[in-house]
Amino acid sequence: MILTIGRTKPIGICGSGLIDSVAEFLETGMIDQNGKFRRDLPTDRVRLGPDGYEYVLARKEETLIHEDIVLTEIDVENLIRTKAAIYAGCKVLLSSVGLGFKDLEQVIIAGGFGRHLDLEKAIFIGLIPEMDIEKFIFVGNGSLLGARLLSFSRNLLKEAERIALMMTNLELSNHPSFMEEFVAAMFLPHTDSSAFPRVTERLHWMRRGDQELRVMN
Repeated sequence: MILTIGRTKPIGICGSGLIDSVAEFLETGMIDQNGKFRRDLPTDRVRLGPDGYEYVLARKEETLIHEDIVLTEIDVENLIRTKAAIYAGCKVLLSSVGLGFKDLEQVIIAGGFGRHLDLEKAIFIGLIPEMDIEKFIFVGNGSLLGARLLSFSRNLLKEAERIALMMTNLELSNHPSFMEEFVAAMFLPHTDSSAFPRVTERLHWMRRGDQELRVMN
C-alpha cells in the first residue's frame, strides 16, 4: 500500500518517507548495513538501473508521473552520509561540554519535517541516538513559536537575550574528533553496536530468522 500527501498518486518520495523506507529495507534484510541491496532476492523490484542497483517503490502505472519511482543505492548512500553527519555533530557537540547522549533529559525537535519523523525508524538507521522515545519532543516551527512567546513577555525577552550572549560557535570541520565520529557513523545504524543495543538485537534476530529460512529452503 502506498500512502501519499493528499492521497493522490505518488510523484516521488519525501524525506521522512526515505527514512522509513531505508529502515524497513534494513530490518527486513533488503539492504545490508552498508546500504547495499541484496542481489539474491526473488523479486523484480530490485534491479540494475542507470545509476546502479535500485528498488522500485512504485511502478509507472501507479504514479502520477507515469515513470517508475525508485530508491537507488546512491540515495541510500546519501542518506547514510547525512545521518552520519547529524549523529557525529551531536556527539561532538555534547562531548565538547563533557556530556554524552545518556546525560540528556530531553531532546527538542523543531521544524515541520520533525512532525512527520518516525522516531523508531530514525533510531533504527542511526539518525538519532537510541533513547527513550518519551525524551523526544516535537515543537514544530520553533522560531515562530519563540517569536510568539517573546511578544507576550518582557521577562522571556530578557531571558532570550541572556541565553544569546552565552552562545558560542563550534566549527565541526576543524574539530579533531568530528571526522572520526563521522566515519564511525557511516554504517546502519553505527559501527559501535553498543550505542544501539536494541537495534542490534533486532538485526541479530532478523539475520537468524533469515539463516533458518535459507536452511529450510
